[in-house]
Amino acid sequence: MAARKKSTTLESRLDALREDLESLQTDMKGLAGGVGDAAQARLNEMLRNTEDMADQITSQVEDWTNDNAETLREQVREQPLFACAVAMGIGALLGAILLRR
Repeated sequence: MAARKKSTTLESRLDALREDLESLQTDMKGLAGGVGDAAQARLNEMLRNTEDMADQITSQVEDWTNDNAETLREQVREQPLFACAVAMGIGALLGAILLRR
């Protein structure tokens, strides 16, 4: 009878351990899903912030260009050959950079 009682106690402990392991496995799956959701939310927030910064920079460049366009036109009218040389130099530099493999 004592052997049967030990066997029953051991089986009940094993059953409890199995239940605990299943519960732990379920909790870990939920945690992994929660971490994935949090990471996705953070990524979306970073993308929105990046888009906002890009919009701000674009706006600043556009404002600067509009403010300095007339000055640039005057310089080109006063020194057209120099303006062409600068444009060709910039084009050559950009071509070299973009064609580089």
